[in-house]
Amino acid sequence: MRMTTHRTATPPRPGGDDGGAHDVGAATARCPLTSHVFEMAMEPKDVHVAKARRTTATVLKQWSLPEAPAEDARLVVSELVFNAIIHGSGDVRLRLRHDDHELRIRVTDDGTAPARRRRASAAGLGGRGLHLVACLSLRWGVADGGRTTYAVIPTLTEAPPCRRTMQSSTDPTC
Repeated sequence: MRMTTHRTATPPRPGGDDGGAHDVGAATARCPLTSHVFEMAMEPKDVHVAKARRTTATVLKQWSLPEAPAEDARLVVSELVFNAIIHGSGDVRLRLRHDDHELRIRVTDDGTAPARRRRASAAGLGGRGLHLVACLSLRWGVADGGRTTYAVIPTLTEAPPCRRTMQSSTDPTC
């Protein structure tokens, strides 16, 4: 298992209202000056789901992420890594990137079949993972020709749809 972590400088976003001035205070209000990035690669073995979850918990604690989004992120990482191990091929790569308002989770493998939500039967054990990811994330999707599944977890004020308000028990989306 290979792991790396680093901080990257993020330049101010174009189109800001600073008129081209380089006032650090003005830029900080619009975008983060640094982002935290963590990456790890692992062989596709079931035991690595728990290791990815524990490592994610440790990294997010080091980044001082609040407990509620960190808990959501641990579950999302578990589901996405498990799906990559079961349905993908080759080594599984996890990438976490946190700036001041969201955590981006990317899980990549060498398979090209994109992840997709399935309807779980009452007796079935599978088919619920991406439903949970959708409920805990601000948004999720597939990229890189089906090789990467990603999710975005809000870390400040904006909560995912399922966490914003109490959902009706008949709401099929959450």
